[in-house]
Amino acid sequence: MDFLMQLLTGLMANQQGGPWGVVLLVAGAIFILALALMSLFDDVFDPVRSRFKREMNTDAVSMFESNAISEKLHKHNNVFVPTSQALLQRTRTRLHYGGFHGKSSLLHYYAIRMLLMILLPLSVLMVMALIPGMKSETIFQSAMAAIAIGYMGPSFVLDKFIANRQKTLRRAFPDMLDLLVVCSEAGLSLDAAIQKVVVESGMSQPVLAAELDIVIAETRAGIDRNKALQRLVERTGVEDIRGLVAALSQSMRFGTSIVETLKVYSEDLRDKRTQAAEEVAAKISTKLIFPLAVCLLPAFLMVVMLPAVLVLRHINPG
Repeated sequence: MDFLMQLLTGLMANQQGGPWGVVLLVAGAIFILALALMSLFDDVFDPVRSRFKREMNTDAVSMFESNAISEKLHKHNNVFVPTSQALLQRTRTRLHYGGFHGKSSLLHYYAIRMLLMILLPLSVLMVMALIPGMKSETIFQSAMAAIAIGYMGPSFVLDKFIANRQKTLRRAFPDMLDLLVVCSEAGLSLDAAIQKVVVESGMSQPVLAAELDIVIAETRAGIDRNKALQRLVERTGVEDIRGLVAALSQSMRFGTSIVETLKVYSEDLRDKRTQAAEEVAAKISTKLIFPLAVCLLPAFLMVVMLPAVLVLRHINPG
């Protein structure tokens, strides 16, 4: 790798070999992109597969094509998927936090990143090579920057998805908990109460309702309720939901009343929200110091002292 970097740097520094280095980079990027497309879509013109698609309906064809792409990605996952299991586990957890629960989400994430790392520098090289008078060093640095953007861009976008989704879940959780307490006090079981919450909050809070619907589906499929709730925590990563699941797990383990547990946790969450609001209100006076000093204080000094200055100038014109 160091030898290749030294070779590329030497080509870009050379006045005569610089343009040929750019041409070689563009040709290599096009060749790699063509190989990737041929590897992914080499079965498009297969006559047997085409005939099989004609015999299928539209929904089955779309499902088949999605599965075919996933199979192709699985065949070549050693090209773009890292080998570190710890890194894969962290990325999988982040994808769950972002709302991507599919089995092929991890594979698609790394495939998109690899595709961006190929297409972005290719686009930069093709555009900047057409600009007259562009230096080879600038083209090379722009291509390296495009590769860095293609590598870090998906992670940055995923972080934004995670932040927005967790913020939505935190805002929807107190109302869901109050509704869960009301349903439990009305005599419904925990599963029936969660199902009622899903039905009632499906329109107003679709993200949290979808997560709770997954819990109900897993419970009906035979998964232990405690495990289904733990998987809810793993999919969301919200501390309030983690605390509720821990309280419910202890209640089910020791046989205490679930209704009382929900009421106590709801009151505790309400106190936390009140304390958070009081903390924000207490910080307002400190945060107002800067705008007061910058905006209001000069205007106040001008209003107070300007008449005195005018009077002094009127008394002493010189």
